[in-house]
Amino acid sequence: MKLKIFITAFYFSFLPVSIWAQNESQDARKTITDSTKFERGSFLKTDRKIRSGDQLSVTVYGHDELPKEIRVETDGTIKYPFMKDVKVDGMTTEQLSNILSVRLSQYIGGRAEVLIAFAADESIEVIILGQVGSPGAHKIPKNHTIQGAIAQAGGSTGRGNLDKTKLIRINPETGIREEIDVPMVSIIVETGDIKRLPPLRNGDIIFIPAIYGAVYSNVLGAVGKPGNYELFPGANLVDVVFLAGGPLEDASIQNVKLIRRIGTSQTEEIVDIERILKAKGGYIPLIQPGDIIFVPAKKFTIKVFFAYLSYAVTIVSAYFLYKLLTTGKRIGG
Repeated sequence: MKLKIFITAFYFSFLPVSIWAQNESQDARKTITDSTKFERGSFLKTDRKIRSGDQLSVTVYGHDELPKEIRVETDGTIKYPFMKDVKVDGMTTEQLSNILSVRLSQYIGGRAEVLIAFAADESIEVIILGQVGSPGAHKIPKNHTIQGAIAQAGGSTGRGNLDKTKLIRINPETGIREEIDVPMVSIIVETGDIKRLPPLRNGDIIFIPAIYGAVYSNVLGAVGKPGNYELFPGANLVDVVFLAGGPLEDASIQNVKLIRRIGTSQTEEIVDIERILKAKGGYIPLIQPGDIIFVPAKKFTIKVFFAYLSYAVTIVSAYFLYKLLTTGKRIGG
């Protein structure tokens, strides 16, 4: 009996401590859970889309045996258990986390807690300014070239002078601002060697200036709608003439003039549009910003002949009317 009373007293003396410990354990678990949710939310929150070549960091809680880093293949897939048939390029890390969680949960039992993020050293931020579709700061893969960075910014506009591209950066050793001329067209089109493009660094600024002068061509003379016309890539002389309403009936299309300024000088080229249209091909000059196209009228046409004839008849009629009136006055007097 005394032993039973002692055990009962011993149990109730430690009961508050046990309850306190249990509560502390629950609070600790709640804190860890809340912390994990917070970290996960901030970890995954990004608008950056996954692209081929990206290096991703993967964490599956309680399953350290699963791969912790994966690379997105050129076809947009990843080499990861149960994900062979899924293309992930274009997804956010949160979307991929959800899909991977669903796939893994079917095999490991219970809900798989998955966190995915971009590897810290796999992307850099560069600023792309000037004549591009979406100027501003852009996150790009570390191994991207200037060409790839410009493409990510929407590509160069029709007014962009890619051969005058500038790469601006701060020298990390001296702290001095550096400007590097990057003739994109000469390097890519003429040599085809993109390895000659300077590698990009975090914080670089890429600037594409506009083509100097007008981005329009001026069409004058015997066309439907003379005036300035905005050029599109690859526009040739015939294109621009027809943009201006096409040649009129009395246009001398064998003697169209292409006038171009080169520095302080000016060149003129005679282009036979009639021959070009009949041949259905051949050499047609491409038009550059600031070019002037002059379509002359024929010096003598049927239309001009009848205009002169009408003018002559009017003069002769007026003369005979005058003579008739003066002769009538004399007879009456």
